[in-house]
Amino acid sequence: MADRNANILLSTEDLVAAVKTFASAHGGGKAAVEYLGKRGALVIVTGADGEETQLPTTSIEVARDACGQAGVAVDNGWDNELTDLIRPSNDLWRSRGRSMSR
Repeated sequence: MADRNANILLSTEDLVAAVKTFASAHGGGKAAVEYLGKRGALVIVTGADGEETQLPTTSIEVARDACGQAGVAVDNGWDNELTDLIRPSNDLWRSRGRSMSR
């Protein structure tokens, strides 16, 4: 999973480049867009190999447009097929375990 800084919102051009680069490095990809309210939107790109990255941007419209320009399909939700592609890292499981035990 890629590290991201939620304070840095990617422009359309930067988002297109990031999505293209990730998808080509991971055998293609699918994207889901999450609305973050006033903070913008988060593009979660899942590669064909199960890796994923999270890319913050200014709006859902920018996210969908950038994915279209990058040639990556945007799913309308988290269906079973998309969810099954993601392989969470061990670090994620450890962090979730700590937050659930408190």
